[in-house]
Amino acid sequence: MDGNCLNGNGTLVFKDGRKYIGSFANGSYNGRGVLLLTDGRKYEGEWKNDLPNGFGTQTNPDGAVYTGGWLNGKYAGQGTLKTADGGSYTGAWKNDLPHGKGTLTKPDGSKFKGEFRNGKAVGEGVLTTPEGRETKISM
Repeated sequence: MDGNCLNGNGTLVFKDGRKYIGSFANGSYNGRGVLLLTDGRKYEGEWKNDLPNGFGTQTNPDGAVYTGGWLNGKYAGQGTLKTADGGSYTGAWKNDLPHGKGTLTKPDGSKFKGEFRNGKAVGEGVLTTPEGRETKISM
């Protein structure tokens, strides 16, 4: 432990190797900070009551990167998840899943732009081929 890990800024290193560097309030992660996990994940952004809340970026060891809104430790609001293979989803999130309007891009460049519910495309949307041809579809 280094700095003021009760109310202020400091660094907290856990026995299992996790490390938090940032702001504390009442002994909890609150404000801006970085959490480094032993599995290679890294979260940098806003915290409230020891959980990612607000805007932040999580980088995963597989190369996936999420940047956007967080609520109680889960992807929420607007955000973008980019995968190492070139795929991505940009749009609304709820409970770590695409939920609301968004665009899913496959590694081959094809896209679906439309509505998502609990991680699945629903309703009407536009499918775009890698060559740029657009087709309205219903899911």
